[in-house]
Amino acid sequence: MAFVIHNFSSVVFLLMPLYLLLGTIWVIRNKDQNFEVLSLLIYTIGFEMIFRMKSDGAFFDIGKYAVIYFSILGFGFKKISLKAWPYFLILILFVPGIYLTVNTFFFQIDVRKKILFNLLGPFSLVAASLYCYGKFITLEDLIKRLKILTGPLLTILFLVILYTPSDFKQLIQYNTSSNFAASGGFGPNQISTILGLGCFVYYVAFLTEVKDKILKYVFLGIFAIFLYRGLLTFSRGGMITFFVMFTFFNFKVFKILNNKARTNYLLVLFGLIVTLTIVWIYASVSTNGMIVNRYSNKDAAGRLKESSMSGREDIMSNDFDLFIENPVFGVGPGIGGMIRGEGSVTMGAQAHSEPTRLLSEHGVFGLFILLFLIFVPIIKYYRDRNFYHIFFFSFLIFWGLTINHAATRIVASSVVYALALLNIYLPTNTNSESIEQNPVHRE
Repeated sequence: MAFVIHNFSSVVFLLMPLYLLLGTIWVIRNKDQNFEVLSLLIYTIGFEMIFRMKSDGAFFDIGKYAVIYFSILGFGFKKISLKAWPYFLILILFVPGIYLTVNTFFFQIDVRKKILFNLLGPFSLVAASLYCYGKFITLEDLIKRLKILTGPLLTILFLVILYTPSDFKQLIQYNTSSNFAASGGFGPNQISTILGLGCFVYYVAFLTEVKDKILKYVFLGIFAIFLYRGLLTFSRGGMITFFVMFTFFNFKVFKILNNKARTNYLLVLFGLIVTLTIVWIYASVSTNGMIVNRYSNKDAAGRLKESSMSGREDIMSNDFDLFIENPVFGVGPGIGGMIRGEGSVTMGAQAHSEPTRLLSEHGVFGLFILLFLIFVPIIKYYRDRNFYHIFFFSFLIFWGLTINHAATRIVASSVVYALALLNIYLPTNTNSESIEQNPVHRE
């Protein structure tokens, strides 16, 4: 697929509607009895990025529309939990900001595009969250659905590799800036995010593959390639996010294992750490040490850079200024970038941090939205004592860190956030025992 798309990029305009059509038929035919919608939401994470990489800017938000569409389609077959009411409230809290933008004095702007550019991400998060909240699924089934993502992720990896120019070595040996050439010609920040997620998904696939030993180590090899190519984007956000997810996930797994299993798991972790170290050393050598400078926040000459966040802290600081000046309603979605830092380097720049954007463009309503998004899943997790949601903190961390450096540009953060709201259980036996009778998942 990567080879075809690389050479005939317009094929993505045929694949996306075909994907939506076949997905719709699949859900309706099976009535979402086996979480077909959940599978489609997860697959869309990868499919959206493939489309964005090769569509030359056209229909960039189709992935977010797809998530909203499939979620709504799922509402017809699975009831929305009444406990998910905070997400309906979040939608209401967006209304004052939308009203401001619609009535803005910037008459020359396309109001619809401004609103959708900034709010489609949050809307897709709400839609996916309403679908996922409180739904019961076994840990094994969730892992199977995560493995569905390995397909489109592998396509993305090969697209990045196929795009690599012949003078690639020269491009990365004397520069520590985010590298488009090493990112498939697309935004390094977004590619780094997806490759970091790919590292995590392939690590989970490696860890949970027990039937086929050869496939298990194939997963490990692909994991190493994802890690290497993610480092070569020179965009740190996605890689740092992966390492934090990796750490929390392993801590959670280690915590629930017995003593014998812990010993075996430590051996696996030791092997993973060796793999990570080898990949890092190889990346350092192949980039002439530039990757070390990048993660040390130094330029090509080894001098410490003034900005530790590639200038994003200036935009974030300006967002806080706008919030202080407009604390109640904010300035309206899309308006922050238009009035930002007049006469400065941040003038016209769109926010890369969703939390600060919510504050500047939605005021105190944005603050409430952010608090709901953070604490609703955390309260649910501890209230339900969902012991077997071993991915919970990793998923929430992916969302939290990603929206801080890439806002809601891609739909991955929205879907992964929603996955944290699932109720995970382990069947007590091989029989089809009723979920309600299993004490693991009592609400």
